[in-house]
Amino acid sequence: MTATLDRPSTTPLDRTDHRVGPQLRAASVVAGGVLFAIGNALHPLRHDDAALEAPTWLAAHLTFGAGAILMAAGLGVLGRRLAPSRIATIGLGVLWLGLVLMPIGSITEGYVAPAMDHGFHDLEASIGWFSALAGTSTILGPLLVAIGALRHRLLPVPVALALPGITVGALLVGVLPVEGYGIIPGTVVFGLGMAAAGWASRRP
Repeated sequence: MTATLDRPSTTPLDRTDHRVGPQLRAASVVAGGVLFAIGNALHPLRHDDAALEAPTWLAAHLTFGAGAILMAAGLGVLGRRLAPSRIATIGLGVLWLGLVLMPIGSITEGYVAPAMDHGFHDLEASIGWFSALAGTSTILGPLLVAIGALRHRLLPVPVALALPGITVGALLVGVLPVEGYGIIPGTVVFGLGMAAAGWASRRP
């Protein structure tokens, strides 16, 4: 008479990697950069009460706000590429903060400002601290990324030079007769530069 011992059945561990792959993250950056460029190209040249009546006002803010979210969601793919440079990595973190905060400002300007009397005067006064934080992050981050990328040759030179377009555009606001002459081309160039950086980072 033989006795059979019950042995616990073993099932192999599920080692499926459910993380979003680099190609999808890169696609998010590409799509976000393109939307960011389009949204800013739709924005009126001036940022005042009269601009609230422009037919593209809401569409511009929603489009570049969506672009900022998509870029922030996929920014990790650039982190892998820029890892050899500490300054570029820091810049990427600063940029991420600016991109995450930007949709809050775009929705506020798109929906809240038109509903207020003397919209911009009151709105800008009430959210000055928020605008300063989001704006500084968005302006400083790309500059740091470009410096690190150029120093270590982590991105194609034209792509790296396109990123601080937003920085240059913001600095020209106080010099040019119309603020949109500087910031709009700068943000468009930045968006296209981010799209190109995402495309270049789609493979390890």
